[in-house]
Amino acid sequence: MRPNRIYITGLFLLVFLSGKAQKIEELPAVPLQIGYEKTLHLIFPTEVKYFSIGGEDVIGEKVGNCPDIIRLKAAEKDFPGETNLSVVTADTKFYSYSVKYSPNPAESYVRIGKDSPAPHVLPVGKDKQMFLIFPAAVIYVDYGNTSVEVEKAEGVDNILSVRATEAFTEDTNISAVIEGGRFYTFDLHYAPAPERFSFVIDKEDTRQVAILDEKERSSGQKERIREAIAKRLPLNLGLKDGNAGIEFEIGNIFIDKDILLLRMTLTNRSQIGYTTDFMRFYIQDAKIRKKTAVQQLEQNVLFTFDYPEEVPAHESRTFTVAMNKFTIPDKKRLIIEIQEKNGGRHFLYKLKNKSLLGAEEVFRSRQEQETEDEADRILRRIAR
Repeated sequence: MRPNRIYITGLFLLVFLSGKAQKIEELPAVPLQIGYEKTLHLIFPTEVKYFSIGGEDVIGEKVGNCPDIIRLKAAEKDFPGETNLSVVTADTKFYSYSVKYSPNPAESYVRIGKDSPAPHVLPVGKDKQMFLIFPAAVIYVDYGNTSVEVEKAEGVDNILSVRATEAFTEDTNISAVIEGGRFYTFDLHYAPAPERFSFVIDKEDTRQVAILDEKERSSGQKERIREAIAKRLPLNLGLKDGNAGIEFEIGNIFIDKDILLLRMTLTNRSQIGYTTDFMRFYIQDAKIRKKTAVQQLEQNVLFTFDYPEEVPAHESRTFTVAMNKFTIPDKKRLIIEIQEKNGGRHFLYKLKNKSLLGAEEVFRSRQEQETEDEADRILRRIAR
């Protein structure tokens, strides 16, 4: 009889547990279209805490200054099929998206839980700069592709200049965030001779047309900086590169309040003079995958000391470049690009963030800094 009793008890448990079977509910995925010529921004109600993209056909990252925004871009044109995007935000919500490629995406930004009106379309050409005047300082800029170049107007925080680098047929876009977190985006189409090229955005909120950069230095202040830097010996930072007899080296990195200064040297060990065409500074991803649309964030030069137009054979030129203070986000590098005019001896030097963090103060030597820091530590120990 005991075996029968065990059998009946087991049958009872099986029936009981079958009534408590797990339930699985599918969370629907919202469809998204992304393209190669435009960037798609997703703007969430709260900070993005986690996100994941299923495949490598889509590039995505949080916007550093705006943690509630994710920017998305196709890594290559016409990628097949679809992938997915999952997002968790600070208010504990989970979002699911299915992502497909479209040459002309329906949207260039999405405000989650809010309306997303169609962006204005603005003309941009090669021979005229377009100026966008915002109601507050610009803290983030993104442009869809490198058919356009975007820069902050020198010495001004709220004006962007936009220019086409080449004629393009497929529209692209530009997006910006200003202080206070307000997001703007505009579609750009190529116009050989645009008739309008200055636009005031949210004019009713604009108290002053130009917001001057308070970090601008007077001629007297610049001269004092020049004199202080001239007294410093170059350091062996190990930041150097060479190309066909031309050597490039960063000898010092200085900081003065909100200004970063790089003192660099070009040495020509060849028989042919080196003429500089241009120098650029921009932040981009440390590693660029094949067929990836590259995003470059320009760092404007505020002023220079002794910038060399020419480096004669067997001579060196040391010069200093000043920019607004910045740090380099994880997985990105500061690119220092130097092009030779009518030549091929070019440089693309990648500088890591840790090099900037060791910057010397302009008006206080490293030895003085270390001595004062040690004195502070001693005083703190005595105070205990």
